[in-house]
Amino acid sequence: MGQKKGGGHMAIIENWYHQIPAFTDVFTEESFYMFVVCFVTATIAVVFILSRFITLKPVD
Repeated sequence: MGQKKGGGHMAIIENWYHQIPAFTDVFTEESFYMFVVCFVTATIAVVFILSRFITLKPVD
C-alpha cells in the first residue's frame, strides 16, 4: 500500500536473485574448465555438422 507504482517488479527480481545459486555454488575451478572445454568442443562440432547442410548463396 505504501509502495510506489512498479515496486512489485523489484520484489520479484530480488526474489529470483536470491533463488539463483552463486557461481561458486555451481562450479569449482576444475569443473568450470571442463565445462568450457566441452562447450567449445560441442560448439565446433555443431558448426562443422551444420556447415555440411547449409549453403550460402549470393543475392543477385
